[in-house]
Amino acid sequence: MRKLILSGLLSLLLTGLAFPQDSTLFDDSRLSSIHITISPDSLKVIYDSILSDHYYLATFVFDDQIKRDTLKNVGFRLRGNSSRYSKKKSFKISFNEYVSGRKYQGVKKINLNGEHNDPTMIREKLFYDIWKKAGMVERRTAFVKLFINGSYYGLYTNLEEMEKEWLTRVYSKTSGNLFKCTFPADLVYHGPDQQIYKELQNTTVTGGRVYELQTNKSQDEYAGLVELITVLNQPSGGAFAAAIPAVLNVDHFLKALALDVATGNWDDYSYNNNNYYLYENPADSTFDFITYDPDNTFGIDWFGIDWAARDCRNWVNPNMTLPLAQKIMAVPAFFERYKQYLDTIVRNVTNPDSIFQHIDSMKQLIQQAAEEDTYRTLDYGYTVDDFNNGFIQSGADHVKYGIKPFLGKRRQTILVQLHPAGVLENTGMGQGISIFPNPASETLRVSLNVLPEQEIHAEIFDFSGMKVMEFDHRNPADGFSIRQLEPGIYFLRLSTSNKFYQAKFVKMQP
Repeated sequence: MRKLILSGLLSLLLTGLAFPQDSTLFDDSRLSSIHITISPDSLKVIYDSILSDHYYLATFVFDDQIKRDTLKNVGFRLRGNSSRYSKKKSFKISFNEYVSGRKYQGVKKINLNGEHNDPTMIREKLFYDIWKKAGMVERRTAFVKLFINGSYYGLYTNLEEMEKEWLTRVYSKTSGNLFKCTFPADLVYHGPDQQIYKELQNTTVTGGRVYELQTNKSQDEYAGLVELITVLNQPSGGAFAAAIPAVLNVDHFLKALALDVATGNWDDYSYNNNNYYLYENPADSTFDFITYDPDNTFGIDWFGIDWAARDCRNWVNPNMTLPLAQKIMAVPAFFERYKQYLDTIVRNVTNPDSIFQHIDSMKQLIQQAAEEDTYRTLDYGYTVDDFNNGFIQSGADHVKYGIKPFLGKRRQTILVQLHPAGVLENTGMGQGISIFPNPASETLRVSLNVLPEQEIHAEIFDFSGMKVMEFDHRNPADGFSIRQLEPGIYFLRLSTSNKFYQAKFVKMQP
């Protein structure tokens, strides 16, 4: 009997069921640590064979500052595409690679991303936090410190693996096909044969299917995906608009696109035919569109494009064939819903009044771990000053904006583009204000629903909140000169003794 009890306890330990399932693994209010112990020879092979997806035997320890859990016989390997060539590597840990069926805190795998392109190392997590705040299906993320064989390898983003366990957590019905779509996943029609789409190979460094099935692999069924692509490649018009909702959750895609546009995520489907999942949801037999790998966001640029200023009404890359985005956006009703989603997101979700506080809390949490991370300095020479400045000012090379300036400018640019008539974001006592012309180059005029009898005090602020002009005015409808202002986006605030009015405008070059 004693042997049976000991055998049962050993079985529980091997399957991971002995560990509590309260999941501190993705608790982003704390900075946990992951310790990997691996043969030095295996670690050398991992670094020498950067394109290999072979898992090497390792021991995993998770320390959440309250308890330490140890799992032996886990799999450890590199992950990513171009990041495999970076000096600060990204890794994948598989809890069930050597112990079949084992999970840790409910998951079989986790991803550790080094964020070597980002001096702040928060962009990817920030996107997923915004994605969740907008009501989209959550992908859990948290910052962790990684140690390998006792040495500190730096600060990492711990990301939930998007597979069956993830589907079970975020969807009510999980039997559908989940496709991971990578460059060049353009959803262009190549005929009715499933095999054609199975044989399309991505051009990432690790290769593989463009449309890679993540669930139900033994069935290898692509009929639903082919049907979606077939409908997407119908001619534009009323027939397409009527047919597409039967195979695609249109609102889900429109909101996902709006989130990409609001955050400057250009390495997406709609600009770069890359980095998304499609889930064939059995609940309604339509596909959900899910963005992933959003590290090229919030001012990261490799093309010489100002993503903070790019027109939100013409985001889709005109040099590619992208039927999902191009056909959807060509339907007036869908386009109007997209603009409504985008307006709501920039007013409420990425509003600096709320998102800046969240950014500050993340920075405070990781500050010391980031400063001690010497691996993050190896690829672009990022210093501690680069880390701190990356939140508030532009940088060199591919980091064209600090995160906060990007969000401020992007939000204001979008509001101006969505509301060119100038009635933007009015505040104060229920009174409306409109500015014209908008954009303006020399003279700005103002119309108020109710013209106050008192003299009006006028102030102009730039997008960072700095006051750049101030004057008193009896009748703003007569207009006042803005010639001395630099081109850009500004706030105009008008106030009397008991009321105030505010709106945004764009100053153009005379």
